[in-house]
Amino acid sequence: MNFILYGKEEFLINKQVNKLISNFFKDEEKNVIKFDYLESGFSPFLDEIAQTGLAFLSKKIVILNNSDFLSVDKENKKLDEKEVNEFLSFLKYKIEDVMVILITKNDRLLTKSKIVKYFEDNEKIYSFKQTSKTTFIDYIAKFFNAKKYTISQEAINLLYEYVNNDLFIFENEANKLMLYKLEDHEINVEDIKKISAKTIDDNFFELSDAILKNNKKLIFDAYNNLKTKNVEPVRLINALTTNFIFYDQILFLNGLKKSDDEIAKTLNVNPFRVSISLRNLKGFNNKTIQSILDKLYYLDKSIKTSEVDRFFAFEMFLLDL
Repeated sequence: MNFILYGKEEFLINKQVNKLISNFFKDEEKNVIKFDYLESGFSPFLDEIAQTGLAFLSKKIVILNNSDFLSVDKENKKLDEKEVNEFLSFLKYKIEDVMVILITKNDRLLTKSKIVKYFEDNEKIYSFKQTSKTTFIDYIAKFFNAKKYTISQEAINLLYEYVNNDLFIFENEANKLMLYKLEDHEINVEDIKKISAKTIDDNFFELSDAILKNNKKLIFDAYNNLKTKNVEPVRLINALTTNFIFYDQILFLNGLKKSDDEIAKTLNVNPFRVSISLRNLKGFNNKTIQSILDKLYYLDKSIKTSEVDRFFAFEMFLLDL
């Protein structure tokens, strides 16, 4: 069986890849070969699977990351027809010693693609689309229930706010909470306030506010706090993008003469957060916020296409603000 994994939940995609690797090799030596379509194109990947049986370790998994030719959301998606036919010819042989995994971190597949159609009919496609708030909260409840821990709904809601819809952060915080409550297996609001990632969440907002104020000392204080917590630049970019989209929405609604309570209701957030944000946004307009969002977009793109070192690129972004 071969697989397409797609969606923006990178954490869940990585977990599924690890599961597939463990099930395929069991106690055998793991032979996993990875390629990146954006870096090297399709040919090296195709050459590797064509060499099946020629190497000493013939049993293998071949992964093609950033297989964006499968997605409608990317410009660089067209494959040569000859390469497509060669790839499908290989798959039709059903070679049991080779597993092929194609990964694209986008939420929509190109349904007219010959490869996608073949996988729909003959192989397996897993979807890992970005999790909604309702689904995420349900996931938190089921996660702790499966681990035999009880957690109140109020505590679930608070934990959701702290992890900011990020499954990677959630799993880290959930493990810390379970260790902390190992004796009674009961998690409440006070436990989350003591143990959870509120400091990380606070640092995200501190970094956003420091960027708004263009205060380099505050910017790098907040950044270094996050860096010591092993928060990756891509996660920082995602958090900043979320915050600045929120700022953009607030400014737009404020320009329509909406009250703080009306803005909070429209955006489904606490009115206090709206008031604090509007205070910090004094003197800013949507054009300034959009400029920062554009810079974040190009930074994210350059890091994901491996054009630059991710930490260096993020620090240069902070310096150039």
